[in-house]
Amino acid sequence: MMLGRQRHTSGTSAAQSHIQQCLLNCVFRNACTWTFIVLGWDKHTTGLIFDDDVLIQFLRVKKYNVAKAFSQIKSYISLRKKNPQIFLNLSYEWVVKTLYDRTITFLPWRCQDGCTVIIVELDNWDPETFPVEQVKKAFVIYLLQSLREPMSQVNGIKAIIDVKSNPIRHVRHCTPNNLRLIYHGIQEVCPSRYKEVHIINDSLTFKAAWFIIKPFISEKIKKRINFHNGPETLLNFFPKAILPKHYGGDLENFQMWDWLKRVTTPERLATVGGIQNWPSENEKRRSSSASTSRITT
Repeated sequence: MMLGRQRHTSGTSAAQSHIQQCLLNCVFRNACTWTFIVLGWDKHTTGLIFDDDVLIQFLRVKKYNVAKAFSQIKSYISLRKKNPQIFLNLSYEWVVKTLYDRTITFLPWRCQDGCTVIIVELDNWDPETFPVEQVKKAFVIYLLQSLREPMSQVNGIKAIIDVKSNPIRHVRHCTPNNLRLIYHGIQEVCPSRYKEVHIINDSLTFKAAWFIIKPFISEKIKKRINFHNGPETLLNFFPKAILPKHYGGDLENFQMWDWLKRVTTPERLATVGGIQNWPSENEKRRSSSASTSRITT
């Protein structure tokens, strides 16, 4: 599916577009400057070197409100400090299992409005062969690496979540800690615009999870959640051409092998999350040991 390009029909509209772009660039430069200054002031972020495109993500999702963007950046830093394990030892060899098993994938085509579409199929997840900690790492790669693409930052994400599930395999993983990481990480930390969420089918696993997390989901997100008894009604929201066949669409092969290989090269994974000088676990241990030595001497 090709996205149409905007055309200027007159010199006047072209001039107006140029002026608008100049104003946007000015706003962007000022917002970035203030964000850098604020990051340097705060004890939680001072000294950290952020990739420019990551700062842009936080600014865009908060409509260039520096205070709100900075607050979300601090939430991101806090999550990384409390859950360092989900950012360690990331690799293509592990995450590619999500494609083989068809548990998580982006669709190869965007919606007509430019949104990226991610599909999660819970019933295909086997915790015995793909532990829950690896699932968390997979989401780190899928969400954070997809947001390195400007089009995804601007247009946002639509999610199709098939919650059909074997409760014997899955319910025991619906712990408060795991569920909090999901809703907090996705809703309050990840700088993404969630345009629509489509929940299809039903299961005891989903009912248990929904009961726990529903009170914490923002009203804004709740209004964007659509529940479906089956996949047929997805066609009311998505073009048939971009959906997999088992959801009523035309796609047969939709796993994003090339994209996943591209975003999981060692060079890309070294800066996943966009902080160039995030201390390694060894560096943090050495720092902690040195602090202890100074205190006890």
